[in-house]
Amino acid sequence: MSRADFWMVMFLAVALKLPLIGLFMAIWYAAKLGDEARPSPAAPTARMELCGYCGTRITVGYDAADVHQRATAIASRTGEAAFDIETRLVRDELAQPGRHVVEPTRCPGCGEPGAWVTIEPLTPAAARAIQPVGPRG
Repeated sequence: MSRADFWMVMFLAVALKLPLIGLFMAIWYAAKLGDEARPSPAAPTARMELCGYCGTRITVGYDAADVHQRATAIASRTGEAAFDIETRLVRDELAQPGRHVVEPTRCPGCGEPGAWVTIEPLTPAAARAIQPVGPRG
């Protein structure tokens, strides 16, 4: 193989790789833009629900952001792994009465098949409307 053949092979190797590198960079950039455009999922929060038949109140899930914050604070004081503390906090929250990971199929109060209604938080205007007007006494 002569010196000219060697340099021709090297030139073709580099020249043919450049479009592939450009293609991979374009795919990476498109994926990055797609990830930025998609909103990150919000941390799950506990939601209160009522039985449609008897009015029994249950809480479904737990407030993940609050549990994570508490676990991080405890971990910084104790030096224990935040994941372990968070796991215990979640177990403790879900062990309380009326707490469920998912909606139960039957109401714990009346035993009827679940007809759960989510309790929505009050808007500021609705919260002002139910405030007492006069002094309590």
